[in-house]
Order: sequence, then C-alpha cells, then structure tokens
Amino acid sequence: MEEEVKNNYVLGVIGALIGALVGAIPWVLMYIFANMMYSLLAILIVLGSFYGYKLTKAKIDKKLPVILSITSFISITVTMFVVIPMGLIMHEGFGFNIDYFVELYQYEEFTSALLTDYVVAILFCLVVIGGIVYNLHKQIKEGKDSSEIKLMSQEVSNDKFTSEDIEKVRTIFEKNDAMSKQHTITKELIMEDLIKEFGEGKAQEIFEYLKAERIIKKKSNKFYFSEKAQKSAWYRYGVTSIKTFAIVMLIAIILACVIIFGGEYFTSNNNSGDNQNTTSEDIIRETSYEVGVDDIVLEFPEDILVLTQDEITYYFGEAYASAYDCLAVSSDFSKMIMIFTDYKSNYEEEYTPEEYLKMSLDNEKLEVVEKEISGHTFYQVEQTYEGSDGNTYVEQDMIYDAGDRYICMVFDSLESNQIDVETIIK
Repeated sequence: MEEEVKNNYVLGVIGALIGALVGAIPWVLMYIFANMMYSLLAILIVLGSFYGYKLTKAKIDKKLPVILSITSFISITVTMFVVIPMGLIMHEGFGFNIDYFVELYQYEEFTSALLTDYVVAILFCLVVIGGIVYNLHKQIKEGKDSSEIKLMSQEVSNDKFTSEDIEKVRTIFEKNDAMSKQHTITKELIMEDLIKEFGEGKAQEIFEYLKAERIIKKKSNKFYFSEKAQKSAWYRYGVTSIKTFAIVMLIAIILACVIIFGGEYFTSNNNSGDNQNTTSEDIIRETSYEVGVDDIVLEFPEDILVLTQDEITYYFGEAYASAYDCLAVSSDFSKMIMIFTDYKSNYEEEYTPEEYLKMSLDNEKLEVVEKEISGHTFYQVEQTYEGSDGNTYVEQDMIYDAGDRYICMVFDSLESNQIDVETIIK
C-alpha cells in the first residue's frame, strides 16, 4: 500500500510539472511576440500544475501545496531561462540552434533583463501560490475528499467575517436594488447602511474585503453586489470552469505551434528565394558593406558579423536601428563597427571635417588626423575609455567628405585587440 502511494506521488509530480509547463505557454507567447512580460499569467502556471496533478488521480494531502510550489518554480525557471530564449532565437528565423542559444547568454544586456524579469515573475508567483496554498491547506485540514478539493475555496467567509456578515451585506445591497451592472449604488449611500449594521470600522473593512474578493464590483464609479461571485470562486476570478481552462490551454498550444513552427517554415522558404541552395544564414550574414559613394567598400573580417535591422532592434533598440545604415559586431560584442550618413544640410553652418568631428563628439581639444586609405581621404579621432567590464577600449571615429554629406564610421574595440581600419576600408 505504501509503495502504491509513493508511485501516485511520483506520477502526480510529473503531471503537475507537465501541467505547469503547459500553463506557461500564454506567458511565453506574450514575452516573445508582444515583447512584454504579463506577470498575471503566472496564475495559469499554478492552475496548470494543479490540474496536471489532479488528472493523475494522485493522492491529495498536505504535500500537495509543496508539490505545486516546487513544480511552479521549476516551470518558471525552465520557461524563463530555456524556453523563452530558444523561442526568441526561433522567432528571429534561426531555427532550433543550440550555438545561438549559448551565444545569447554571452550578452550582458540580455542576461540582466532576463534575470530582472525572472525575479518579478517569482515574486508575483509567490503571491499567487501563497493564496492558493492557504486555500488548499484549509480544505485539506477540513478533511474534504480529494474530488471535492478546489484550487480556490468557494467559501468567502473567514475568521473575521462570517457567512452571516456577508449575507447581511448582500441583503443591504438587495434592499438598495444594487445587484447587477444595470443597478448600482454610490459608495457613500451603501456605506450609510453598512455603518448602521456593523459600525464604522467593520463596515469599511468588510466593504474593502468583499471588493478585493470581487464580490462587490465597480461599474462607472458605482458599486453592486454579485451573487454569482459570492457563490463561485471561479466566477470571481474570471475562470468559469475547468472546461474553459482546458479550451484556453488547447488554443494556446495550437497557436504556439502555428506561430513558431509555421513562422520558421515560411522564413526558411522566403529566404531560399530563387536559389534553393542558398541558406538563410548566407542571405542574412553579409561579409561586406558598400558605402554608396566613390566605390568605398568595407570588407569585414571573419569574426565580425553584420546585424540585420531586427537584430539591431533586439540588441540595442529602435533608436539604433533607425540611426545606423550598418552595424557589425563580433560574437562577444568586444568589437563594433557602426556606419551612418549625416547630411551637411542638417546644420545651420557648414563644418569642415575637423570641425564636424569636434562638434559631434563635443570636444574642441580632440586631435584630428588626416589619413589616406585605399586612395580616399579620411579624418580620424581616436579615444580610449574604460568599459563597464573594467577593460580598456579604443573608439576610432572616422568621417569621409562626400560633398553634400559626411559618411561617418565608428570602430570600437578592445585596446588589446584593436580593429585595424586600414584592412577593412577598401
């Protein structure tokens, strides 16, 4: 008998973990496709964990709250640090690529943002689980049968407000004909009757308590009492039944498959174009950049990749994507090459190349060096600075006078592994 109970627990844990991961799907979709983390969806993870456990018909006892807590935290951790990064990579059209997954964690900006979101999700989940664990523990302590145990207790009363107290509140709202969205009452008017019944202190407390429990509902700055919410915890929290929850999860799963795998298929087909032997990597990854004037071309070394507009937006933001004509980086971001065009008509007075560099870098004391590279005249300023990682970097700012505009180039790299601009500019 003991062995049977143990097996039930193991099966229940597996079911709870699978359910929690399924419940995390809407959260993943919001993070990847809406570029936001809607923490309220963490409740779906706990819901999924509970129903996953319950579907296995495993024993429900005082261990259940602990199991739900552990599986929910595991789900959030796996989702945040594995599923979401891999989903982002697939969303960018790179497929299921472990190398990109490992590379993504080398970017401090990404890991910092991910850790921040993870902490927020854990804190919110703690609040959600705290309330659910309390309700489950209360029902288990009361000796309810496994089939009768609900994730959220239907009972609204507690040690402070009895069922009779809540019924009195309902009667007062009913007397004032404030029992639906169409029939509401101001807080001032309803409080007069509540104070007569409970006294000022308790009247305010029970009003706020039932409002927090979503039994007293607000409509256009007025209030009404919801009998449906009083009788059903599922109605209070917007979940009408297990069937509704299952349908929502099924739709989320189908949507995830269509968007992720369908998007990957179409991206692959579109990138293949007229040449079926050309891979998406060949199309995305350029090895050179034509400036567009005087046949100036930048030939990038193998360790530097040209980012797409979507990648620039992802790593640096919209401002960078719109500002730069080309942005190339090394895999560890220790080398960066940025190119943009600035028209002379953007300024009230026309600057010489030297004046333009000093003005744009806001430093009149800079030493501007004139250089001949591949038969073209460039003006260069070189500065060193200490990065946030403690290393020393060299920033080489160069411009080329194209008549009506300046072609601006920024070469940024570690001092110990400085970019040789003369081997790049052709």
